Amino acid sequence: MTDGADPSRPDRVRRWTWPAGLLGGLLLVAFSLVPWGVSDQGVKPSVTGLGRVSVPGAAPEDVAFLEDLTRRPGLITVIVGVVIALAAALAWWRSELRWPAVVVVGIGSVVALVVAVVTLSDPGKHLFESRVTDAVDADTPIISVGYGLVGVLVVSVLILGLMMSVVIIGRDGATEPTPDPDVASPADESS
Repeated sequence: MTDGADPSRPDRVRRWTWPAGLLGGLLLVAFSLVPWGVSDQGVKPSVTGLGRVSVPGAAPEDVAFLEDLTRRPGLITVIVGVVIALAAALAWWRSELRWPAVVVVGIGSVVALVVAVVTLSDPGKHLFESRVTDAVDADTPIISVGYGLVGVLVVSVLILGLMMSVVIIGRDGATEPTPDPDVASPADESS
């Protein structure tokens, strides 16, 4: 008798969980290095999660001045991405590290998600110090969301979902074995 569950499902999740977690951690790092904020107004500046500012045609000293006034929220996602990638690689390598890795990767993805959501709420305010936003004093946002910030948000949600699926499926990606009714247990034989 079968319980209707697909026996290959836990194996597929186990097989792809840790390579996907490793890739997700590396993607968090990569998305932190690309624009988190862009503007189509004026000189069309963009700023990465690590505070690297790009302004086409601007003098290097002006760009350096703006870079000094960035908050660099992507530094957190870089650190979290490296931790997630290392934990996933260790869990992929050693099966006894899988449950601690689920916790580390899950917490890391929540941290990255919180940073992304907070920055997404007002990119200009969270990417630049208040001196920049106060100096501009515009009714419209000075900078809008860049693809790097969206990438961090999507990857962190995917990693969190992956870790939740591991927890739901069970320890080490395997479901609990069900007894086979055709095989008699030792207790049945002794009676």
